[in-house]
Amino acid sequence: MRSILFIAVFSTTALAQEVSQPVTEPLRGGCVSADARGLPEGPIAMGYVEADLASGRRACPRNEVGLGVRGLGIIDTPAFYGNVGAKGALFGSWAVRSTTEIFATLEAVSFGFTQNATLTKTEITLGHMTAGVAQVVYDTERLSGAITGRVLLPTSFEIPGMRLVGAEFGHTVSWRPKSWLEVHGMASIDLTVGLGAARSDPRIGALGLVGAIWQPTSWFGLVLDVSGRAGRISYLAPTIGARFRVSSFGIELAGSLPVVGNDRHDFVASGRFSWRF
Repeated sequence: MRSILFIAVFSTTALAQEVSQPVTEPLRGGCVSADARGLPEGPIAMGYVEADLASGRRACPRNEVGLGVRGLGIIDTPAFYGNVGAKGALFGSWAVRSTTEIFATLEAVSFGFTQNATLTKTEITLGHMTAGVAQVVYDTERLSGAITGRVLLPTSFEIPGMRLVGAEFGHTVSWRPKSWLEVHGMASIDLTVGLGAARSDPRIGALGLVGAIWQPTSWFGLVLDVSGRAGRISYLAPTIGARFRVSSFGIELAGSLPVVGNDRHDFVASGRFSWRF
């Protein structure tokens, strides 16, 4: 009986000591901490070339699907040339695990109107598609980084008799010095090649991007990015955007204008609507 009483008292004392100890949670990486807000994250997902090729990519995996619209315009009056286009895209991503994401973008509808001194052309067709993967390679409380890769698939009918294929490899980083401020950057290289009866016309490009998000509340953020590209198509372009969150739905409205380089666009604007799950 004394032995049983001793064991009961000892067990009760040990349990009380265990409960009284402070509970310490494991350190969480920056991706987990940033996940709570629910707004679109990272750089503005808008570029000047095919689909989302040569555009910024966030560092942290997430599950989402969405719709995007991108408008582009070239108005060159001295050369008697004008081109206005609109792309309607479907996009999505799946966090296979906490450090790995697969993603894809399809320009389901591509509209273009071209006018020069002698010719007018209107076209509606299937656009470009990309598919890729991102792998987080470091994730501390304030700093996260990922290696990204994507391929351009030959889905577009925009160029008669030719299909474009390509690939891109890059590194994206996110730094969170404050709860209301995120600073991001990305560097990547890409290659596109034409498949068809005409010459392949390979194009190599390199992209560098830096930007920041000011996020004073959980439902609003303001983004400013500056991207530079070198290659056959070159530009230095500031991009500004506003982000909103309604429950699990995100909205991103953005516009960009190249100020240096041989890119001829007078404007690029986009709207993206996503559902996070």
